[in-house]
Amino acid sequence: MFLTPFIIVVPYALYLVFRYNYWYNHRPIEKHYKLILERHYAYYRDLPIELKGPFERRVALFVRGKTYYGQHGLEITDEMRVLVAATAVQITFGFKFFQLPRFSKIFIYPKKYFNQHTKKHHKGEVYPMGKLIRLSWDNFLHGLKDPEDGINLGLHEMTHAMSLENRIKSNGAHSYIDPQAHALWRKLAIAEMEKINRKEKSLFRAYAGTNLEEFLACSVEVFFEQTQQFNDYHPALYQATCRLLKQDPLPNKSNREYLI
Repeated sequence: MFLTPFIIVVPYALYLVFRYNYWYNHRPIEKHYKLILERHYAYYRDLPIELKGPFERRVALFVRGKTYYGQHGLEITDEMRVLVAATAVQITFGFKFFQLPRFSKIFIYPKKYFNQHTKKHHKGEVYPMGKLIRLSWDNFLHGLKDPEDGINLGLHEMTHAMSLENRIKSNGAHSYIDPQAHALWRKLAIAEMEKINRKEKSLFRAYAGTNLEEFLACSVEVFFEQTQQFNDYHPALYQATCRLLKQDPLPNKSNREYLI
C-alpha cells in the first residue's frame, strides 16, 4: 500500500529529468523562434555556429519557464517572449545556471509606467519579493535597435535579476558567481564609481555611480555593446567582468570564450 506513491512519483520524476535533458541538450528550437533571433538579435548572429544551438535551447527553456503579462492593453507576442528571454540567456551564457527561477513573472508595458510605490515613472525594474520583472517595450526595443550605444534596458534589468538570484539563498540556485572573481571586480568597480562621482571622465554614464548594483547593470550594458571601447578604456576591469560572467565578447571571434 505504501509503495503506490513511490511507484507513481519516481517514474514521473525520471520523466521530468529526461525531458529537461532533452530540451537542454537536443531539442531543436521552434523555427519561428530561431527566425526572430536571426532577424533581431545581434549577439546570437555573432555566435560561433557550435554555440547557436545551446543558445537557442536556453531561450526556448526560458520562455517555457516564465509567464508573460501584457499591461495597459499590450498583447504579448512570441517576439516579445523570445527577445526578453534572449537578454537573460546572453548575460548568463557563461554559466550552467541561466533560468532565473525566482523571477517567474514578466510584465511588459507599452512605454514607461507609473510605479505607485516610488511615485515615479519607470522604464523597468526587478522586484524579488513579487518574483517579477517589469519592462517597458519601447525602451526595450530601443536598446536592441542601437547595439553600440551602451544602453540596453533588457540587459540592465536581467543583470539585476541575475545578481539577486546569486545572493538569495532560498532560491536553490545561488552562489554561482565565483566569489574570487566578484571580489576582484568589486574592488575595481568601487574605484571607477568613485571616479564617476567625482565627475571625472568615464566610459560609464553617471547613473552607474549610484551603487554597486547599478554599476554592475550599467557596465554589463557597456560590456556587450561597447566591448572594444571598454577593453581599451579599462583592461583590468574588462577582464574582471569577463571572469565574473565567464565569457569574453570581443569582436574578434578567435578571442571569444564561453565557459558553458
